[in-house]
Amino acid sequence: MAIPPVSIALGQDELVRYYTSILEAVEVPVIIQDASGYVGRPMPVELQAKILEDFGPDRVLFKPEAVPIGQNLSALRDATVGQARIFEGSGGISLVDSYRRGIVGTMPGAEMIDAQVALWKALAKEDLSGIYRLSFPISSLVALQTGLDGFLAVEKYLLVKQGIFRNTIVRSPVGFKLDEETKSEVDRLYEILSKAVDETQS
Repeated sequence: MAIPPVSIALGQDELVRYYTSILEAVEVPVIIQDASGYVGRPMPVELQAKILEDFGPDRVLFKPEAVPIGQNLSALRDATVGQARIFEGSGGISLVDSYRRGIVGTMPGAEMIDAQVALWKALAKEDLSGIYRLSFPISSLVALQTGLDGFLAVEKYLLVKQGIFRNTIVRSPVGFKLDEETKSEVDRLYEILSKAVDETQS
């Protein structure tokens, strides 16, 4: 998975060359990640469609995170006549909308895997009640995560809570600190989410 360079702003021709060089250097599929929701600048849909046309859907996949996510996802889908294999990557806050726009998978953080799997299954079954019982607390938890630093802080806090990580250390410098009041809200939401997962799977 590769994002465009963020230290300099490349034009479209340079971006095509950048991804072409990556695709020619490796044999595995390459996921083009437009991470401009939190770093860099948005990638034009036409550029992404051109790379897909040049290399094909078995070599090129996509993780669009430019806002508005839903509309950009649909634009990429339509520009590639449904050929683009697209993954949702917004931590789950856009999973319901993205699923209905034709994504093939999701790449969330690791802190809510059980809930994400349960939500995906509910979407596949068109279980409307289960979908929203799960997606509301997921969305509320993701909404607390301001930027990449906020995402890392909340993710590590929940992974420690689950006994997976030993500490919540995030390498500095950081622009987001998890204070006690935010921790309390994360705890409340996570409890609601855990109950929703249990109810959906029972």
